[in-house]
Amino acid sequence: MSKNKIFLQLIFCLCSIVTLYGSELEQRKDSIKELLMVTSETNKRLELLEKMSYLSMDDSTGYFWLNQLRKEASEARDTDKEGWAIRTLVRFYYNMGDVDNVSHYVSRIDSLAKVTGEYKDYYFDAHTFLCQLLLWDDQFEKAADAAIRLYNLAKEEKNETGIICSCETQGLINQRIGRDSVAVDFFLEGLDLLQTKKTEYRYVVQYLNNMIESELKLNRFESVHKHLDQLQTLIADIKSGNYGPDPSFPYDRCTLLSEAFYLSLYVRQKNAPEAKKHMEAAIPYLDNLDDTYVRIFYMFNVASYYKLAGQYTQALNTINAVAELDNSPDVKKLRAEILMDMGNTREAALQYKEALVQNEEINSASFVRQLSQLHALHDMNNLELQIKELRVAELELGAKQQQLKWTLALAGLFLVILILGTIIYMHTHKLKNELQKDKQALLESEKALRIARDHAEESDRLKSLFLSNMSHEIRTPLNAIVGFAQILDVETEIGDERKEYTRIIMDNSALLLNLVNDILDISRLESERYRFTFAEENLTECCRSALMSVEHRVKPGVELRLTPENENFTLKTDKLRLQQVLINLVGNATKFTERGFIELAYTIDEANGVVRFTVTDTGCGIPADKQDAIFERFEKLNECVQGTGLGLSICRIIAERFEGEVTLDKDYTDGARFIFTHSLHL
Repeated sequence: MSKNKIFLQLIFCLCSIVTLYGSELEQRKDSIKELLMVTSETNKRLELLEKMSYLSMDDSTGYFWLNQLRKEASEARDTDKEGWAIRTLVRFYYNMGDVDNVSHYVSRIDSLAKVTGEYKDYYFDAHTFLCQLLLWDDQFEKAADAAIRLYNLAKEEKNETGIICSCETQGLINQRIGRDSVAVDFFLEGLDLLQTKKTEYRYVVQYLNNMIESELKLNRFESVHKHLDQLQTLIADIKSGNYGPDPSFPYDRCTLLSEAFYLSLYVRQKNAPEAKKHMEAAIPYLDNLDDTYVRIFYMFNVASYYKLAGQYTQALNTINAVAELDNSPDVKKLRAEILMDMGNTREAALQYKEALVQNEEINSASFVRQLSQLHALHDMNNLELQIKELRVAELELGAKQQQLKWTLALAGLFLVILILGTIIYMHTHKLKNELQKDKQALLESEKALRIARDHAEESDRLKSLFLSNMSHEIRTPLNAIVGFAQILDVETEIGDERKEYTRIIMDNSALLLNLVNDILDISRLESERYRFTFAEENLTECCRSALMSVEHRVKPGVELRLTPENENFTLKTDKLRLQQVLINLVGNATKFTERGFIELAYTIDEANGVVRFTVTDTGCGIPADKQDAIFERFEKLNECVQGTGLGLSICRIIAERFEGEVTLDKDYTDGARFIFTHSLHL
């Protein structure tokens, strides 16, 4: 009974505090209004309006006071206060999801930047709100285009706030379209700058949440663990007041989300005891949670834990509860996997089918967007023809202008010789008018050429984005094909012939997936948008890892060798891309070597400043008539051997980024020998 009284007293005290705070806030607003009525000094009025805007930020009068501040700051030519007011109006409409008003006030920010000639923090904040609102509205192309322009401008202006904002936006865009590795690169770049700003701890929490989500999808468990520890330490510091009092910080939501991330991490690592510990640690925060996204994410991972622990009934009940909130394809897929584990293959197949249908519906909307990009490519071809025609017209105008100059010279000569001054004057005046018209036409042609060039560059960017998106979209039906093939493969009642057909489906699906990945690599590398990450790496370990990746392809009776010149040599390189070159070269050797050996070796050539790798085999070799063609795309020595014909083209592009090259040793006749060089001084 006494505990109930204490609880009621606490509630009464909290209500009193809220009432007093609300009353105090209204009193402060009233006092500022009274001061505004009697104050005429410009600077004082601007200060009062700014305070009033802060106090009214989250209620319906916020729009009125911000607009009043904007108007009076504009009249007083106080661009900083005007810019802050416009930026805050953008935020006001961003929270309402009003794209039109956000676009309107962003255009005002652009006009202000043109007047001042400066791009300040409020400019980048406003444009970031617009980019992210376009992203949430599924306008990926517009969001991506705006984010790239904002990122380049921030780099040019060396504005850290702009770089941080645009890095977050580009990371979110790439995260939404499934390019999580690119998203992580942008998040890391922004986070490195953001962590130097002590007052932006809330933004750091937001950045870490986004980055951890992408790293989980990429199964980068070590990085996930590191960033989760950093996140929980930061949340604890905020709660303890190390950054000052912050009563509005969503501590329960952030703590629950971090525990859900840990739960997802340990489920993916198949560590049931640790997963259970974090699942239970999150339970006390569920009652006060009003965030549907976090609740769905937590419950989804709880269902995954029950599946891992073999508690299939609890797993099925939990995922059914998730489906009531969000019946996405991922939810359907997890339910199908649980049903498969329970032995209910028929129901699992139905769930897989529903997930596939839902994915197709989502992809159909995406396909409409891709059609617009195809139209843009078609327009680009027409623009190229127009550019050629404009260049011809420009040359003709130049010739005509030269001809007019000679005519004027002759007219001057006749003016001196002949007495017909009036007639020659009129003729010369007429020629000058024609020349002015031709000059104006030339200027208009030059302007049209610039516009056509901009359209062509934009179309080329859309083409690269289209290729990247389509490569991603192809993977979705491929995953469904592989999933159904795996269901057929585990069925025990089907005959050997159907099992063979199932294996053919799985093998060819893997081949098609490799082709998509190769095409995506070619697109990224050629566009030079893929950023290499260089670090000091042990060269022998890199080579050994590459050999381990292909040793299952080596035919019986073939010896796989590694011959390093210096086992402890370190090289500054991008480890993943270096291994990709080595795996492609050694993988090609395994296809054509039936007996003998395959040797990977490297030597350090200090004189020429390179590391020289050689991949030597005792296979069938390369015919002389095809030795110059093997580096062409889709070129294959044997059409009966599986492969895309892109491997050597990718190797050559990566080698050029390493300031080296890939060549064939034509003097070696006992098989094939490829030579790959890598600069020592990157």
